Amino acid sequence: MSRKWILAVVLVLVLPALACSFSLNLGGETPEPTTPPPPTEIPTQAPPPPTQVPTQAPPPPPTPTLPAPAGPSFTNIFFAAGKTDAGDPIDAATEFPPGPTIVYAFATWEGMTDGVQAESVWYHEGDEAVRTPFDWSMGSLGATWVAYIERDEGLWPGHYDWELWAADNLLATGSFAVRGEAPVLFQDDFSDPGSGWEVGDYPGGSVGYRDGSYVITSIGGKMMWGLAYQSFRDVVIEVDATQAYAGPENDNAYGVMCRVQPNDDGYLLRVSADGYYSIAIENNEEIEALVDWTKSDVIRQGNATNHLRAVCDGSDLALFVNGELLGEASDSTFSEGDIALTASSYEEGEGTEVHFDNLVVRAAAAR
Repeated sequence: MSRKWILAVVLVLVLPALACSFSLNLGGETPEPTTPPPPTEIPTQAPPPPTQVPTQAPPPPPTPTLPAPAGPSFTNIFFAAGKTDAGDPIDAATEFPPGPTIVYAFATWEGMTDGVQAESVWYHEGDEAVRTPFDWSMGSLGATWVAYIERDEGLWPGHYDWELWAADNLLATGSFAVRGEAPVLFQDDFSDPGSGWEVGDYPGGSVGYRDGSYVITSIGGKMMWGLAYQSFRDVVIEVDATQAYAGPENDNAYGVMCRVQPNDDGYLLRVSADGYYSIAIENNEEIEALVDWTKSDVIRQGNATNHLRAVCDGSDLALFVNGELLGEASDSTFSEGDIALTASSYEEGEGTEVHFDNLVVRAAAAR
């Protein structure tokens, strides 16, 4: 091959490489590698805080308006059997032993006006006992005794209520009790055949005195009773009743009558020899049960003694047997009358005999 062809080949191969080299080195220096500039940092700014609405304390609640006093008031009411010269209580209680001659009502008050017309009212067993009008003179406020109830012979046993009135307004109330037995109104142990009870023999039986007791017999199914020929209103009647005989089935009745009318109407409080009790009213010769015959184990059956306690107090009727309350009823048909002892036989052809002793009649406060 000629040198021209070799040169041409070389030129063909070399010239493009040189051209390429020149194109990359136009500045005559090898440039430093260019590092791209860092991105421009836009300074971050914290968002503005939210606009704070100034907090305002809630307004204080309105001061409550107190209602104007409605009038005088009485509190801390109690009772005492005595007082010191300074007006302090002695022996304060709600129940007093038998025999106090005076009981004071103590109270704390405010809003009273001197000169106002007042009235102290005392009740014993629901009935008005003492009413005392007076002009108030103890000032607008205070704490001491306000009124008293007094009885030289001693206050009767029972329940007491007290009221204080002023200008037709009830300002104060309270209550207390006095223990003990009410005065005896009538009693009889039947040792004296002339003590005044009914005596007689009748077609249906007999009533009268025998061996220191009052004896009633009943035959032929008849009800018999013996009157005391007394008159009472509100009483408690106690008596021992002993059955001496009854028919084979103990089918009878015996006990007490109260408020017996001239025509023999009244209330019957009875037991039977077979262990039943009843409270009834006889009106116009008709007997109506207020408490129907009811069985009780308290009643001693057959020929035995039962202690009966019959209460006739206002419209309240109650029968206790051997110390236990057995029956209660309410009726206002009769308000006063005689008392009687009674026995009845209910067995055909048979009779009954009951002996009564140790009878005591007390005022109804004994209940």
